[in-house]
Amino acid sequence: KFGQAWQPPVSHLSQLSFCFLLHVVLGQREVPSALVSLSNVSNQFALLSIKSLITRDPYNVLSNWNFNIFFCDWNGVPCTRGLQRVVALKFSRKALEGTISPYISNLSLQVLGLSYDSFHGHLLFDFSHLPLLENLPISRNNIEGLIPQTLSHCRGLQKLSAGDNQFYGSIP
Repeated sequence: KFGQAWQPPVSHLSQLSFCFLLHVVLGQREVPSALVSLSNVSNQFALLSIKSLITRDPYNVLSNWNFNIFFCDWNGVPCTRGLQRVVALKFSRKALEGTISPYISNLSLQVLGLSYDSFHGHLLFDFSHLPLLENLPISRNNIEGLIPQTLSHCRGLQKLSAGDNQFYGSIP
């Protein structure tokens, strides 16, 4: 209409963010189910992208990673109760082989356990998106290159085990 300023349409994500903010401001304890659903899709997509880069799974650890089973019930994937966010990937000593997906940084991980496996390539994910990371056992793989500078954003990091890889340079 003439005389009115054009306004961009409000996206669904903006509406969900506003809804979440409204619940927080009003002090309500329940999280809107639409927000949990969006979170679930994000988590499931990240996990399936991780699975897609694993080329060898001799113990069938990822055999229940499918749409018929809720992702919080998948092997090696503990979640929070309320928001159902993935808080850990526990794959140490599972003989998994492949590259590490950059979509790991889309999860709310406290633990990323990949030691004594056969992961290779570089760490291509952004640690600044993992501020809650406390434990990072990635030793005894074939990971190479620099440890990303963004690791310094993991303020709560208590344990880093990265030996027996092909890293060079300093730890941030």
